[in-house]
Amino acid sequence: MRRRESATPRADYDTPWKEFLTVFFRWFLKLVLPELYERIDWRRRPVFLDNELRRLSPRSETGRLYTDKLVKVWEKGSPPKPFLTHLEAQNQPRGDLPEHTYTYNARIWIETRLDVVSIVILGDKNPNWRPPNRYQREMPGTRLDFEYHLVKLLDLDEEWLLQEARQRNPAALMLLAFRQAHETENDMPARLEARWQLIRLTIDRRYNPEHQAHIVRLLEWVMILPEVLEKRLDELIEEYKRERGTTFVSRFEKRAIREGLMQGIEQGIQQGIQQGIQQGIQQGIQQGIQQGIQQGIQQGIQQGIQRGVAAMRDAVMRVLRRRFGEAADQMRPAIDAIDSLEVLESLVDVALDAPTLQAFAEALPRDASSAS
Repeated sequence: MRRRESATPRADYDTPWKEFLTVFFRWFLKLVLPELYERIDWRRRPVFLDNELRRLSPRSETGRLYTDKLVKVWEKGSPPKPFLTHLEAQNQPRGDLPEHTYTYNARIWIETRLDVVSIVILGDKNPNWRPPNRYQREMPGTRLDFEYHLVKLLDLDEEWLLQEARQRNPAALMLLAFRQAHETENDMPARLEARWQLIRLTIDRRYNPEHQAHIVRLLEWVMILPEVLEKRLDELIEEYKRERGTTFVSRFEKRAIREGLMQGIEQGIQQGIQQGIQQGIQQGIQQGIQQGIQQGIQQGIQQGIQRGVAAMRDAVMRVLRRRFGEAADQMRPAIDAIDSLEVLESLVDVALDAPTLQAFAEALPRDASSAS
């Protein structure tokens, strides 16, 4: 009988839901609300109003157990008409959901005077929690009847989600991942297999590299595994990479690359400082020991920093060449134009995570990108 293992640390669903609704907003609407999707003019980029949403949140809900996004889109027409979509992911049942949804809808409309489409996603594990998608109130001569979109994760057919994921809809794949995360909560070997199959699907179906990068990052949150199984997943990925010749970089590979680069750079800086001190001692024999050592230390620090910058530039280029081949060489002038250790260190992470070379180029500082 297979031993069941529990995931540690505990999975965080709120953060990935928030990123999911941001990154795959368009694909989510296309999947679950196709009529609304068809009414939107996608030639205009949706605008995410996170700051406005924070201002509209009731103070009494600072410890809230849901994730929401407010997005401005435009309805097709001449001219296109702006309206808002308020998406909310509820991961735990709440008895006042219809009233809560209406209150938010009304508050947003009062603040913006734009029409609001309310969409609630029930991401909980309780199959019996099915709140109404309507809020009603009535007094003599006065009637309120508010309806909103309600999507229950457990009601979505897994086979349908899988078919849509095979058609390269990233929202379908991630909704499948959220479902399978619940189903495998107490069975880590099964979760390993499920997560691996989803990653393989993105490779086999030739997902957009940017979508693939976001999916892999989200899966690390949604379908978290114990370290021993994370390592096993990394081995599976490495084996598959060799077979397929992909540029996929796994979590453990990123960590190993980064730690190796940082260790080499720190050694270079330290060697520069030590050489400077030795030079200072030699100068001190001629100029006076104390003054010579002080000058040597200062020179050593500068030499160490210069070595560190040079090593960091080379580190960024090594990662880019490893991932994107000779095409990465076009980035060399831009990298050489950067003198900040902090900026170069951050670019190592960008080089490891960027889905395409163009995405890396777009992340460069403005003055550096003009040099490429």
